[in-house]
Amino acid sequence: MDTHRLLLPRVILAALTATVIGGALGLSFALTWLSALLACEGLARLVTRRFSPGVPGSFALRAGFVLAALPINITWAWLAATLWLSTTADLKLTAVAIWAGQIVYTQNFRHQPWTLIAVSGVAPLTSLILFPFFFYGAQGTGPDTARWGLLIVALSTINTMIANRAAARRMDELTHRLREERERALEATRAKSTFIAVTSHELRTPMNGLLGMAHALSRSDLNETQREQVGLMIRSGDSLMQLLNDVLDLSRIEAGKVELVPEPFNLEDAVHDILNAWRDVAVLKNIKLTTRFDPEVPTWILGDVLRVRQVLTNLISNALKFTVTGGVDLQVYSPRPAVDGQHAIFFAVRDTGPGVPPEAAGRVFESFTQADDTISRSHGGAGLGLTISRALARQMGGDLTLAPSESGACFVLSIRAPGAEPQMPADLVRGSEPCMTSVRILMAEDNTINQLVVRAMLEATGLSLTVVDNGQQALEAMARGGFDCVLMDINMPVMDGITALQAIRSGTAGDPNLPVIALTASTMAGDRERFLNLGFSDHLGKPVKPAALIQAIERAISPDGSGRNALHDAA
Repeated sequence: MDTHRLLLPRVILAALTATVIGGALGLSFALTWLSALLACEGLARLVTRRFSPGVPGSFALRAGFVLAALPINITWAWLAATLWLSTTADLKLTAVAIWAGQIVYTQNFRHQPWTLIAVSGVAPLTSLILFPFFFYGAQGTGPDTARWGLLIVALSTINTMIANRAAARRMDELTHRLREERERALEATRAKSTFIAVTSHELRTPMNGLLGMAHALSRSDLNETQREQVGLMIRSGDSLMQLLNDVLDLSRIEAGKVELVPEPFNLEDAVHDILNAWRDVAVLKNIKLTTRFDPEVPTWILGDVLRVRQVLTNLISNALKFTVTGGVDLQVYSPRPAVDGQHAIFFAVRDTGPGVPPEAAGRVFESFTQADDTISRSHGGAGLGLTISRALARQMGGDLTLAPSESGACFVLSIRAPGAEPQMPADLVRGSEPCMTSVRILMAEDNTINQLVVRAMLEATGLSLTVVDNGQQALEAMARGGFDCVLMDINMPVMDGITALQAIRSGTAGDPNLPVIALTASTMAGDRERFLNLGFSDHLGKPVKPAALIQAIERAISPDGSGRNALHDAA
């Protein structure tokens, strides 16, 4: 409560006042007044000790609080009255100052009930009116002007108190409405997050079956027409998953849950890798795809390479999509020296397409918005890529802007990142790798389709796969021993994956350090970190691609890289 928070300043003020008046009214009176005031303050503190912050008090508590304020105000008014009635005429000004101070302090209670304001203000206001008119013997123009002036002050103060109380009530009502609106907004956000999480989970399970079987089918003996049809299935599924991932990214960004993972990486290699991934598309459309890497740009930086790739991939994809003739150019430059070790790095993606109309320049970064309504029909897309890319760019200390261009469009991505020491290639660190002849994998998965998908993905690798339907069966299989790695679903009947992991790590099912990979449709913000903190060796979100699955198994069973060639050769 405010009265508790202001107790110490009130006591200090009272002590200073007693010191000052001691010279005018005597030390004994000053000590008597100070003792009385401290007793009143103690009584008020005793009455209000049962109040809790943010919890409305009962009627009895509120009434006690109001009545406890009355002795304090009477004690101050008594001091002012004694000063006014003193034989020293100059002390009347001190009395007026004390009454005015009481009135000013009363404004602290403008959010409290009227009764408290009345109890706190009645003594000083009454004194300002009564004492000048009935206890002031001086006559003449000057004294009369002072009397009526103090009356006007008292009446103006009452009017101001009423206005302040009304404004405080309006503020309280507005604050209450804002809190209600905030709660409704938070509830809507929670409902949206829950809906997105459930939708993501339910979509990823069947998509895992669709894409997994399509990838397995693509490795079988197909003729050219069939291979083209399977490729179309995979590309269509990937497009659907990209849309789902965009919606998830947007949800994470809005919730402020996107976390960057900085690591040293070769910026030039990363840029060339991105361009190489799109060269086939450029060749197919007969479009030039060029890059310029200015010498001022640091080769190695510390940053989130996955997010940089995500933004640049989106920009190059858009540029190729809208360009019919001409080319797409990516320029990387750093126009100024590093400040506090941070390099400002710019990526300008220019194309020779139709460009962005000036009236649409402000809309292209809005969610679910295209520069023209016809674009989504002719080129596809949900209008989320640039929204997400700009948010990621700003999180990386930069921005994503649309720069003026004589022809086509020019999007400029900027990031801030410190330089990093060159890293030795992983192959050189590992040296020679022994061949791995046999690996046994245990998978706990209750969905039959997902079981078939993983079996089809690992079939060509020569790995031995044992499948069980739940965590309990996984523990029983592990107790018999012989497995090198476990693929664990999370939501399963009988025993879920987290409970099974706890049993594994406790040593009740054999080796407690056996690698366990979470293979789940739970891919919301923070899910990966949550599973790793629970003790999983790795996390894979469904739908999983064959290469990602094999790489995860490689990392799990051979943290030093041993066996990598064996798996890749088998795949």
